[in-house]
Amino acid sequence: MDCPDFEALTTPALVAWTLERFGRRVAISTALGPSGVVLLHLATQLDPKVRAFFLDTGYHFPETLAHLDALEARLGIRLERISPDATDVAARDAGPMFLHRDSPDACCALRKVEPMDRVLRGLDAWMTGIRRDQGGTRSSAPAAEWRSVGGRELLKVNPLVGWDRKAVWAHIFEHDLPYNALHDQGYPSVGCAPCTQPSDASGDERAGRFVGQARTECGLHTRF
Repeated sequence: MDCPDFEALTTPALVAWTLERFGRRVAISTALGPSGVVLLHLATQLDPKVRAFFLDTGYHFPETLAHLDALEARLGIRLERISPDATDVAARDAGPMFLHRDSPDACCALRKVEPMDRVLRGLDAWMTGIRRDQGGTRSSAPAAEWRSVGGRELLKVNPLVGWDRKAVWAHIFEHDLPYNALHDQGYPSVGCAPCTQPSDASGDERAGRFVGQARTECGLHTRF
């Protein structure tokens, strides 16, 4: 496949190229954070029917689900809700929160990574809102890269990789986009309720995630 120099493309150009090249074979994965809101806004301006999905783990804050409804209404889209397989949950999780307490990594695999894999097997590319300034393993993220999923090569595209937090929030306020109400309550980043806490670490956007655990990611962006 002939590909451009991804690092040289502007964010709008990279989003436009990806949508034009892959059509309905590309989707946006989003946890509804500020970067995801910006990416969805940019993409829907180019393709109002762009595919996008949200992993509904069953452990999200009520504020997150309310934010999902508000974002869909604002952008005029419908995000696919992807849930873990009910049979797998019944077989591997003895009850609410049990697997999370016993093995948080296994909980993320069951409720996030495996459902994500199901979606990716039907795609040729997917877009995310990760940024280098979020730190950790994301600090070296490229604008786009090929990843192997289920024996197939998919293009993972990170159009906002060079943005910083200030630019993201400036875009949200400029375009009057909705955001999770928990951000106004001391949560710099919001994931599943059991693994998310408020934080006053103003320099770390992902502070409050996986506190007390020997990891900073759920596995969606690190397992390949």
